[in-house]
Amino acid sequence: MDRHRLLKLLLLFIFTALIARAAYLQILNGDYYYQLSEGNRTSVRPINAPRGKIYDSRGEVIVSNRLTYNLYLMQNEIPPASSVKNILAKLASLSSLSENRLLSNLSSSAQQSVAEPVLLARHLQKKDMVIIAENKDILPGLLVKESSLRDYIYPEYLVHATGYIGEINRNELVSFTKQGYDYSGGDFVGKSGLEKEYEFYLDGKNGAEQIEVNSLGEKIKTIGIKQPISGDSLVLNVNFKLQKSAEEILQKNYQALRKAAAADEDRPMPTGAAAVVLNVKNGAVLAAASLPDYNLNLFAKGISNADYKKLINDPLRPMVNRYIMSAVPPGSIFKLVTGTAAMKELGVKGDTTFYDSNGRFYIPNWSRPFRNWNPYGEGKLDFIKSIARSNNIVFYELGYELYKEFKGEKLAEYAQKYGLGSKAGIDLPGEKSGLVPTDQWKKNNLDQGWYPGDSVNLSIGQGSLLTTPIQIADLIATVANEGKSYQPQLVDKIIDSQGNLVKDIKPLLNIDLSQEIDQNIFKTLKQGMHDVVNKNYGTAYRHFKKFPITVAGKTGTAQTSGSANHGWFGGFAPYQNPEIAVVVLIENSGSSAYSIPIAREIMAYYFGLRNYNNSAAKVYYYSQQEDIYQPE
Repeated sequence: MDRHRLLKLLLLFIFTALIARAAYLQILNGDYYYQLSEGNRTSVRPINAPRGKIYDSRGEVIVSNRLTYNLYLMQNEIPPASSVKNILAKLASLSSLSENRLLSNLSSSAQQSVAEPVLLARHLQKKDMVIIAENKDILPGLLVKESSLRDYIYPEYLVHATGYIGEINRNELVSFTKQGYDYSGGDFVGKSGLEKEYEFYLDGKNGAEQIEVNSLGEKIKTIGIKQPISGDSLVLNVNFKLQKSAEEILQKNYQALRKAAAADEDRPMPTGAAAVVLNVKNGAVLAAASLPDYNLNLFAKGISNADYKKLINDPLRPMVNRYIMSAVPPGSIFKLVTGTAAMKELGVKGDTTFYDSNGRFYIPNWSRPFRNWNPYGEGKLDFIKSIARSNNIVFYELGYELYKEFKGEKLAEYAQKYGLGSKAGIDLPGEKSGLVPTDQWKKNNLDQGWYPGDSVNLSIGQGSLLTTPIQIADLIATVANEGKSYQPQLVDKIIDSQGNLVKDIKPLLNIDLSQEIDQNIFKTLKQGMHDVVNKNYGTAYRHFKKFPITVAGKTGTAQTSGSANHGWFGGFAPYQNPEIAVVVLIENSGSSAYSIPIAREIMAYYFGLRNYNNSAAKVYYYSQQEDIYQPE
C-alpha cells in the first residue's frame, strides 16, 4: 500500500513539473522559443558581393578581388543542449582564432535575429578551415562561406591615390546608416584615397540564401535566393604605364639624393617628394606620386596594430599624400601670380625694363636688404628675362609697388583668382586648402597688420603662403591655357560589373580668367616660362638642353623656417600646343635644381623619347658643382 501511495506521489510530482516547465516555456519564453523553432526550420546564409574593381585608362586592372573564406555563426542551427560560448571556446582552443575576438564579434551582433548569420572571422587560414570541417560534430552552427579579399595587384604603385580599406568603425556605421546605406558591423569600407572617395559606388550589395534545415542544421532545400550585386568599378584617367614610370623616376632621384646626403653632412636630407602629371585640356590626372609610401596589401586583410603604429610613427610620414596634403611655400613659381598682378594693375609689359645693380632691394627707411639668389647683380633686364632668370630684385620691386598702390590686397586677390588658398577639388579625401595670407588673416592669427615687407616676401612666394603640388599644377595649367583650367580628376567614369556606364564624369571648368585678364598677359608669362627652359640664361636651360620637345617651365626654391629649402619645378609641353603640366616637389632638398631633371624625364617618357639622353644633366646630383650653381 505504501508503495502504491509513493508511486502516485511520484507521478503527481512529475506531472506537476511538466506543467510548470510547459508554462515556463510557453508563457514566459514563448516568443523566444517560437523564433528559435522557426529558425530550426529556416536559416539565412550569406552570399558575399565583391567590391568594384579599379581600372587604368587603358583598361588594365589595378585593383581587383580574390577568393577568401569567412566564418559565420548560425545561431538557429545550434542544438539546444549546446552553448555558443562553449563552442567558441572549443574553436579557439583548436585553431589560431582568438576567443576574445570571436566573442567581441558575437557581441557586436547582439541585436541581430537568431536566423541571421553572425560574422565571426574574415579570411580564414586553410588550416583553420580544415579544423572546422573535421570537428563539425563538436562545433555545430559554424559556417565557412566564400568571400572576396581586396587584391591590390600593384601594391607599391598608385598607393595614395588608390587608398585602402578597413573594418567599419562605429562613427562610420552611424553616419552611413543616417545617409540611408545598409552597412553592418564587421563590413570593410574605404578608409583613404579612391577607396574612400567612391565607397558608395565600390561597395557591393550582399545577397542571401534562405534554406530549410533539419534539427541537425543540415540543409534540406533552398527556399529562396537574393542574388548579390557586385560593386561598381572605377575607370581612371591615370595611364598606369606613365604612372609606374613617373614613380620610378621620382623614387630613383629621391633615394639618390638621400644617399648623397647620408654620405655628406653638408647636403640636406630630403624628407619627401611628389609629382603630378595633368592633362591641361581637361584636368585629367594622368599620373600622381607621393614618397615615401607603403604597401597597400598590408591593409587588405586588416592591418595589425604593430604595422599600423610603425607607419603612423614613421617620421617621414609615408601615409601622407604629399601632392594634396603637403602645403609649403611655392617659392619663385609664385612669380607667375605676381607678374599677372603687375601687368594687370601696374601696366608692366614684357619689354618693361628693370635694373638690378647689386642683388639687393631696400624698402625705403628699412635697413635690412632683400637679396637676390645672384649676389653680384644682373644689371639691365626686361620683364620677360626677369622671369627666365627668376630675378628676385625685379619682383621685390613689383611687390613693393603693389603694396604702395593696394597694400596687401592685390597679390592675395590674384593668388586666389588662380585657385591658391582653396582646394583644387581633386576627387580624393583629405586635400589641403593651403593658405594665402591677407591683412585680415594677419590680424586674426598674428595680431599684426600688413607691412610692406609682407608684400615683398609674398611677391617671390615666401612668407606665410602655403600651396600644394596639385594647386601648382592647376596654376601651370591655367597659364598654359591662357586663363582656363579644369578641376583635377582621377576617375574618368564609373561602370557596373557588366561594363555598362553608371556615371560619366565630365571635365569641370575650375578657373576661368580669360575674360578679365588680357591674353597678352598670359602670352608674356608663357614667353618667360619658355625662356626659363630654352634660353642659355634660363634657370632650367642646361637640364633641357637638346630636348626634342619645346617645354616651358618655372623653377622655385622655397625657404623654410629651420629646415632646408624645398625644390619645385612646374612646366608644360609642348609650348606651342600644351598637352600636359608636370609639377615636381622635393621637400627639404635644398634647391629646385633637383626637381627639374625629374620633370624632364617624366616628360621624356610621356612623349615617347625613350632614347633621349642629356649628358650635361645626367646624374648631376652627385656632383659638388651644384654648390656652385644655384638657380635661385
